[in-house]
Amino acid sequence: MSDQFIKNQTDQEITNIYFNRCFTSTPKIIRYLLDNEDGRKFKVFISHVCENDYIQDIADYFEVEPSIEGKDYVNYCLDFCRQHKIKLFVPRYNVEYLSRYQNEFERLGVKVMFVGSSSTYQLLNDKVKTYQTLIDRESDREGIAIPQTFCVRTYFDFKNAYHKITGNKSSPCLKPISGIGGDGFKQILEDMTEVDELYKTTASTISKDRLLRVLKNSNAIKPLMVMEYLEGEEYSIDCLGYEGELIVAIPRRKLDLYRQVIEYREDLIAMARKLTQEFSLSYLYNIQIKYHQGRAYLIEINTRMSAGIHKSCLAGVNLLYLAVKLLSNETVTPPKNIRWGFQIRTNESYELLDLVDIGNQLKSREV
Repeated sequence: MSDQFIKNQTDQEITNIYFNRCFTSTPKIIRYLLDNEDGRKFKVFISHVCENDYIQDIADYFEVEPSIEGKDYVNYCLDFCRQHKIKLFVPRYNVEYLSRYQNEFERLGVKVMFVGSSSTYQLLNDKVKTYQTLIDRESDREGIAIPQTFCVRTYFDFKNAYHKITGNKSSPCLKPISGIGGDGFKQILEDMTEVDELYKTTASTISKDRLLRVLKNSNAIKPLMVMEYLEGEEYSIDCLGYEGELIVAIPRRKLDLYRQVIEYREDLIAMARKLTQEFSLSYLYNIQIKYHQGRAYLIEINTRMSAGIHKSCLAGVNLLYLAVKLLSNETVTPPKNIRWGFQIRTNESYELLDLVDIGNQLKSREV
């Protein structure tokens, strides 16, 4: 298969929409977009770091990107939009950097789905700065709990953080300040030796002994987060907003790797509304929440649509299409008759297998 291909098109009026380095699961939400209630036609353009059958199957045009970064990558995206007469751009990769050049896209007539300004991306992509901003604004007293968190660069930083977290009767964990999904997350285990790690460890755990040794032997490392480990249920909230106003939020409770539940949770929707207002967010973004000792704690705000956003669409909300309408300067009202209280069972490719009613929770409600 060549690096480029294009499918046959009809003569219908269509809107060219571009996705860069999207998730392998993104074609599922694109299918909702293409199957929109208004019958609007889109031509899908995708660029990616390598060939991908899932992505190429949904794309009308696909190409492999060159290995470039920084301003060179911005110029690549601008040239791509110019060459293919792109009208709408839904970026996933390098968005913080792309957001610095919003005016250049506007001069081409391209509307880009940025959740906020460049400074908003810089803030929210740094979890420590996000937490500190909310603490400084006293948002913790308004229903947004922040986990005890420390920025660690040295052995002594870690010792201090570890002492304070364990002194608060919590367990510590390690995370990168910026990252995607659970990349880099590790629970720190005090009772596990480096030898034990050979037999028992997983990608999400690290022995305290090994971490101490690494820090002792490293003169300079990129900053890491050491924070209290949150032990309760985890929720992923897919959100649609516009200029600080929440339009709809769909909380998904994670049961395990393969099962989730779409739940109506007033407290989580209220938290999403507050965070949307706090950071003046627009279009599609995702909020990760975890409960701990009865309180809902903010894990992070993802400045993009989530890899699992197609699951939230099963509640009867075409999130990407609504975001596209907003991006096209059309009015969008909060959707009604959202379906709540059902379980999603998925296989490894995230295909929907069935829906299982949970008690009497299955019903429609307005948000």
